[in-house]
Amino acid sequence: MASGLPPARPSGQGGRVHRYKYRALVRLEPAAGPGGGGLEAGKTCRVTVRARHHQTHRGKFFSALADTPAAFSPPGIGHSVQMTLTVLGDDVPDYLDAGDPVALWRGGDIGHGVITRRLQMWIEAP
Repeated sequence: MASGLPPARPSGQGGRVHRYKYRALVRLEPAAGPGGGGLEAGKTCRVTVRARHHQTHRGKFFSALADTPAAFSPPGIGHSVQMTLTVLGDDVPDYLDAGDPVALWRGGDIGHGVITRRLQMWIEAP
């Protein structure tokens, strides 16, 4: 479990849940509190990502991991921070791509931002 994510589990169609990695520029909400909604410098934490479908514009929630940079400082609430999001789901590309808005939840809104790019996901072979 080196990546911090549990092993991919079988989906309803017998396949594996896909993982997608993105860079995002996120503005933390003041309501997230002094700790930035539990985000800490250089740490990985579980969050929920809310995004909209490209064609139908329906919203959907995805489980994700957020990696904050080592230089991240919690007093930066209200300021934008670059972070890496690893999002789980079979249909994530239908909702997220460069330029798409994104919201982060962790018991409530902790930030809003935009996907800046999709990162190549390297998975180690067993």
